[in-house]
Parts: sequence; C-alpha cells; structure tokens
Amino acid sequence: MIAAAVRLIQQSLTGEGFAPGAVDGQLGANTYGAVEKALPARQSELPSGWQQWPNSRKAVAYLQCLCKEHKIEVGDIDGYWGQQTDNAFDTLACLLKTGEMPRPWRDDEPGNANPNNWPGQSQASLNAFFGEVGQNQANLVLPYPHRLAWDLRQAVNSFSCNIKVRDSAQRVLTKVFDHYGIEKIRELHLDRWGGCLNVRKMRGGSNWSMHSWGIAIDYDPDRNQLKWGRDRAAFALPEYDAWWRFWEEEGWVSLGRSRNYDWMHVQAAKL
Repeated sequence: MIAAAVRLIQQSLTGEGFAPGAVDGQLGANTYGAVEKALPARQSELPSGWQQWPNSRKAVAYLQCLCKEHKIEVGDIDGYWGQQTDNAFDTLACLLKTGEMPRPWRDDEPGNANPNNWPGQSQASLNAFFGEVGQNQANLVLPYPHRLAWDLRQAVNSFSCNIKVRDSAQRVLTKVFDHYGIEKIRELHLDRWGGCLNVRKMRGGSNWSMHSWGIAIDYDPDRNQLKWGRDRAAFALPEYDAWWRFWEEEGWVSLGRSRNYDWMHVQAAKL
C-alpha cells in the first residue's frame, strides 16, 4: 500500500480515537492494532472470515470501508488493493483535502496552469528567462531512485537541470513518489530516465532543443517513442493520469497530451 494511503488511514483512525501512533505513512503494530479495533463497528460491511485476514489485508479493508462510507464506489470490501481501490483512494483523498470530488480528468484538455510563469518556447523568451543554453544548471536530488533507460543497472540519484526548474521538478517527483510508491513506479517505468540537459538542436531543425536549457526531461523512451501517438505510447494509458496531472499543475507541458507525439517528453516551456 502506498504511503499516502497509510497516512490517510492513520489520520482517520486518529479521528476515531483509536491511537494508531504517528501519522508517518508506515504500517506497524500500532496502526494494525487500531485497525483491529475500528473494523468490528463495520461488521455489516465485511465478509465472513475477515477476522482471519492478515493485518495488511485488514488495513486495506478499513480503507475500502472509508471509501464506501463517503459514497465512493470501491467494489467488494475484500481487503485487496486493485485498480478500483486505487481509484477510490484517489477520490477519497481529494474529497477529504478539498471537500469536493475530483474532476473527470480524462475528459479534460491538458491543464494550462502556469504557477511558475514558464515562458513560451521562442529562443528569445527562453534565453531571457532561463539564460543561455547550457548555463544556470543545478543538481536535482531525486526523491526516489531512477535508472538509465538504456542501462537499467545504472542508478540515477540526481541529475542536472536549469536552476529555475529544479524545485518545481522535485515537487512533482515527490508527489509521484507519494502517490504511486516505489513498486508501482517501477511497474509503470516512471523511474526509467531518458535524460534532461543535452545541448543540441531539435531533430531536423535549426533551433535549440528544450533540453539545451535543461528544462525538458524524458522518461521511458523505449515505450514512448518520438513518432508514436496515443494508440501506441504507454504514457497515454489511464494509469498515468496522476503522473501528468502533477506535471501540469506545475505548468509543465506534455508533448504527448498536447500534440500526440513524443510522449516521453515533458518541458517547462509553453507551446
């Protein structure tokens, strides 16, 4: 179970007076004991034999009960974390944080937020905002380990990017880690790093690539190749909705979502 879900469980248990210990996103004896005390009041929602489930399954069942109590469709209360439970958790987390159900993300156009005031991608605008190509670089320490897409044995714990995008990218990747957890990140290849700073011209063009300023990042290039559209690119699938939402909330642009090519690529420059 992802850390964000464990924290939500711990917060709810605390609110019910069951003392799960610190709200730290880690399942342990205190949290399991609190879940054990909270579930009997929900006996009518639980299937027979639930008392024999392992602690981790009971914790998921408690979260599923919370979703159902908030009128969020979660399916059977079975203690298993599947896609429906994952979606229900996202909805519950949004409801508790904002007081509103989340918007139907896939029915929307790509987000157009720009809290960091990223410039358009004309060369003059980019130079004025970020400096000359290859300059003003800083080290981004990653909140979860990456691997080189072309050599998965090689770990990447930090990389160079423009100093003006570093903190924004770090916020995005921290949200990714909190939302998906390391196991899901690896399953979805969100740790397969394809590069950032690379001073070069655009393919087939005379202008500098966004990578030349260190303001574009590529992920999982093997499954999101340059000319592939949403019919082939892995990052066009529904399980990547949160990934794109986190980037777009910070004003970053997905060429895949905006132009339906180069789904590996996200940039801190408006089209």
